[in-house]
Amino acid sequence: MTIIFQNLTKNFKNVVAVRDFNLTIEDGEIMGLLGPNGAGKTTLILTMATVYHPSRGTVLVNGSDVKRAPTLVRSMIGIAFQDPRFDRLLSVHEVLDWHAKITGVAKGVRASRVEDVMRRLGLWEVRKRRTWALSGGMKKRVEDSKVFIQRPPVAVFDEPTAYLDLQTRLLVWDMIKEMKEEGRTIILATNMMDEAEKLSDRVTIMNLGRLVALGTPSQLRHNVKGGEVIEVKPSDSFKIDLEALRMLPNVEDMSVSDGTLKLFVTEGRKALPIILEKLSEQGIGVESIYLKEASLEDVFLQYAGSKLTS
Repeated sequence: MTIIFQNLTKNFKNVVAVRDFNLTIEDGEIMGLLGPNGAGKTTLILTMATVYHPSRGTVLVNGSDVKRAPTLVRSMIGIAFQDPRFDRLLSVHEVLDWHAKITGVAKGVRASRVEDVMRRLGLWEVRKRRTWALSGGMKKRVEDSKVFIQRPPVAVFDEPTAYLDLQTRLLVWDMIKEMKEEGRTIILATNMMDEAEKLSDRVTIMNLGRLVALGTPSQLRHNVKGGEVIEVKPSDSFKIDLEALRMLPNVEDMSVSDGTLKLFVTEGRKALPIILEKLSEQGIGVESIYLKEASLEDVFLQYAGSKLTS
């Protein structure tokens, strides 16, 4: 199902959470949604899901307007929230069976589908346990299971692998890919760069309620000025003459965050010794330095001037 955000703006009193947002998510694609806390990702998702009413603009889900046909839109969407949302007095099986019922999973397949998902995600042995007694990772498995059982036309996963061990994380990735192969449209809100790289057909980067970048992971990396990054851990970042570094050949841009200097460069192998020499002239020692290709986090850093953090 195609999802179209048309000039969407959402205000909360004097705070603009989403501002003039335009995006088309194609039928059957996985759209990665990246941005730091406060970027507007959750507000965007909840407005699409009709939890919030648009202040201006609208969202169309398979041609249905969230303002004019909210009930129909809700019937097409399933969300696995970042923080698990279910009655914690119920057992694991009760939570998932109830979710299957209220989302319209046919009675003839409900029991087998619930069991299959629980077995795959390692929940079968704890199916009778009250969910309040589960670990954070187990609660996250239950939350993800709700959408895997529902199998909605539009599936939204908000930080789907937070708190999960590596083996379960890879399993969840496989299950999301299976949903895509079934033709479902998926929104993947995550701050885990490898997750966005592995799963997303395209990536939207948000900051301060706006769309700041859109493209495939490869396209976004190639859009970084210079295309390579030299990351330096200096002995004293406060004494660095940044303007002197900025004037060096092959240096396109730079930033300093958490005591680490990042220089966006062309021909990194040529730039590296020149940068080291300039730092030495300034009396700056170097604890570590390495050259790498630009990452999605570097893309965000260049667009928004801040790191992607959960």
